[in-house]
Amino acid sequence: MDDPKVSSITWTADGRAFVVKDREVFERRHLIGLLADFPHKCTFQSFVRELNSYGFYFVANRDDGDDFDAFAVDGFERGNVNSLGGLRRKANYGRFRRDNKRVATVARLRGFEMFE
Repeated sequence: MDDPKVSSITWTADGRAFVVKDREVFERRHLIGLLADFPHKCTFQSFVRELNSYGFYFVANRDDGDDFDAFAVDGFERGNVNSLGGLRRKANYGRFRRDNKRVATVARLRGFEMFE
């Protein structure tokens, strides 16, 4: 975001959020380059889902009529590299949530099915 050659993603004026100015350019130039081995992840929506898993939220949203998309999370600020260590993926996020009782029941049932 600090690279002057990259114009599709920048910081907000206060440095507490980052801005994606053009979704299509961001997808074509940056996501495909970063995630070439994972083509299903090269969409803006996948990028937003991934940000959500780390606690980022929309500050501005093009779908709501804003001119750009902006994302923020506590501890993610321009020039404050030391606070990045506090960013962690949410535990039990999305479809990978684990209900230990259900997992144990399924494992037990699958074990019985194997011996019938």
